[in-house]
Amino acid sequence: MAHSIPNHDPYWWDAAPREQQSDVALPAKVDVLVVGAGYAGLSAALTLARGGRSVLVCEAGPPGFGASSRSGGMIGHGHRLSYSGLIERYGEALAKAMILEGIASLDYAKALIAETGMDAGLRPVGRLRGAWTVADYDTMGREADLLRRNVGLPVDVVQKGDMRREISTDSYQGGLIFHSHAGLHPALFQQGLLAAARQAGAGVAGYCAVEGWSREADGFSVATRRGTVKAAELVVTTNGYSGRPFVPLARRLVPIPSYLIATEELGENRVRELIPSMRMIVETREKHLYYRPSPDHKRIVLGGRAALHPIDLDNAGARLKRELVALFPSLADVAVSHVWTGNVAMTRSDLPGIGQRDGLWYALGCNGSGVALMPYLGHRLAQKILGQPEGRTAFDDVPFTAVPFYDGRPWFLPFMTLAFRARDLWREIRTGQ
Repeated sequence: MAHSIPNHDPYWWDAAPREQQSDVALPAKVDVLVVGAGYAGLSAALTLARGGRSVLVCEAGPPGFGASSRSGGMIGHGHRLSYSGLIERYGEALAKAMILEGIASLDYAKALIAETGMDAGLRPVGRLRGAWTVADYDTMGREADLLRRNVGLPVDVVQKGDMRREISTDSYQGGLIFHSHAGLHPALFQQGLLAAARQAGAGVAGYCAVEGWSREADGFSVATRRGTVKAAELVVTTNGYSGRPFVPLARRLVPIPSYLIATEELGENRVRELIPSMRMIVETREKHLYYRPSPDHKRIVLGGRAALHPIDLDNAGARLKRELVALFPSLADVAVSHVWTGNVAMTRSDLPGIGQRDGLWYALGCNGSGVALMPYLGHRLAQKILGQPEGRTAFDDVPFTAVPFYDGRPWFLPFMTLAFRARDLWREIRTGQ
């Protein structure tokens, strides 16, 4: 079978192309200038505009060029750390508050989609987490008990013998179903937020990179590629695309690339044979594969850590295709139509940061779970700026600390790649799998 060269743009952009130019005129002065037109920035702009503030959002490229239009489009209640991990680190009360915050973020995203009437391709199919080892499966059982008992989250443990009802592979030792989770089309969701923010009165200027800023008596002077704007408040929501001129914040974020592929059209029947439940799928390995049916049910979209540092996209696509075939050998002759990458913003705490530092407001650190969390945190950050007590979150007091010997340029990522691969290999050797 002759296979064409994969498209290096995200598959999602086929249905939601990026804006090719920006005709938004820059105002001389605004109440709030937001840097970054992804989920967090647009949600903050929407809430601020509805609250009566004049708002300008500046994006270096087309709005939504970053992770918001590149992810796997899986929407859940959460953050990176497990409930038991949160309890161990922060105690039961704060851990429960963080889980409830995550549940609130999922509810907020779903309500926002319904309220605005946007076509985000939301599918309430749930998410299955596959246990790579027996030890992972045992941990899942304990986690499920905690989540059901303490926060009432609808979860079910799936034994290994029942996994074929969910997914046609024998790779996992069991799994955990999160029934409230869902899938959506991430680029359409971003475009829906963009339209809602603009309709509320916010200006969103693409191709308008912020090149510098300075404090003034009455706020900030912000130098952009298209001119200087005065702002009473300055908000940073750049996540895995942070850097200069916001180095003090970028030092708290490590941009790790996640690589994704989309198969050629397989047809809905074949996709259902491979994933009978049509759920979102994630797993417990360090390489962290995640995959799903496309919103039209005709393809499989798969992502993971082909490497933790930038590599050639065709090389990444070949690695991910091997992972896909290891799960589903019948796909060996299937072509990959798209391969792309997007940056995940990781923090030292594995939790997001929200608040104000040196006068800059920020909502940063998706940690790979940002589709619901980042719009929610953008909304909460806007409420803080508006002086509303509802802006308080359980993440406010989590230390948002810098990475030592780091200036925002992640020189150490190749070494992290080797470390994560070694951990997966050691787990497999130790468990005999």
